[in-house]
Amino acid sequence: MKPKSRLTLAVLGLVSSVSVITAALALGNHIPGQLNSLITGLGGALGGISVTAILLELADRKRTPEQRKELARGEHDERNIAIREKAAMSSWYWTLGLLWGLFVLCLLLHQTRYIALSSIVIVLHCLFYLMNICRWTKKM
Repeated sequence: MKPKSRLTLAVLGLVSSVSVITAALALGNHIPGQLNSLITGLGGALGGISVTAILLELADRKRTPEQRKELARGEHDERNIAIREKAAMSSWYWTLGLLWGLFVLCLLLHQTRYIALSSIVIVLHCLFYLMNICRWTKKM
């Protein structure tokens, strides 16, 4: 996909996200609570993906062609691939335990706050992933 079309698609995703969240908030009383939460959560996820894509595209535009080649080489380096695989596997195990704990907690408390707590778990997943990348980089 061309860089210009990726940026256009990301901006459209962001506009769609804002539109969906605004509609969900405006129609809050006319939509059942769980469906409203689902729509708002999906809009937030789309917004997060879109903002990330925009920021990555803008950061890539500031790089020189030599820097882009070096990054592409680093992406396919066997050592970096092994580090990412070990970090991802370790993060997956941690996240699995957290998701089960969150699920059981929500069942015990009879709460419908699963969406907000799931967001925290996703942030923790990213944090564990980054920590494990640093840990495996030092070990290898």
